[in-house]
Amino acid sequence: MHLFKTCLLASLIFTLCACQDKAAESNSANSSTAASDPELEAVLNTPVSEIDEASVAHWMTEETKTVDEEMVEPETQHEEEFELRVYREESQGTMTGYSDKIDILSLNDHPTTIKSVVVNRGNCRVISLYDHQNMRYGSVALAYPRCNAAHIREVSVNTNSGTYTYKFH
Repeated sequence: MHLFKTCLLASLIFTLCACQDKAAESNSANSSTAASDPELEAVLNTPVSEIDEASVAHWMTEETKTVDEEMVEPETQHEEEFELRVYREESQGTMTGYSDKIDILSLNDHPTTIKSVVVNRGNCRVISLYDHQNMRYGSVALAYPRCNAAHIREVSVNTNSGTYTYKFH
C-alpha cells in the first residue's frame, strides 16, 4: 500500500511539472534572440503575405554561407581495391555435396563496408554475405552465390564509395 501511495504522488508531481507555462518561457527566449539580431526581429515581425522570393533567397544564401564557413575539411574519397576469388568447395552440410563461394579480400587501408554484391549483372542472386562491415586491409568477406561458380563472369562490389566491377574468364 505504501508503494501505491508513493507511485500516485510521483505521478501527480510529474503531471504538475509537465503543465508549466511553456509559452511564457519561449516568448522570453525569442525576445532575447530577436533583440540581439535586428534583422531577425524584422523578419519575424514581417507578415507572411509581404515576404517575397528575393528576401527568401537572401536568407537562404546567407544561411548557406554560415554553414559553409563552419564546415571542416571534407573526407577524401579513396579508391577502394579488392581481390576476388570465385570457387566451389566440398561441403558435407549440403544436399549437393558442394558450396559455391566468393571471397572478397580487402586491400584498403581505411575501413570499408560492402553494401551489396551483384553477380553476373543481377542474373545470379547472392544468398548471403558475411563479414562485410568495417573491413580493413587483409580482411575477407564471404558471399554465397546461387549459381555455379564456373558460370560466374562478373562480380560488382557496391560500397559507400562506389561500385567496383571485376570480370572473370
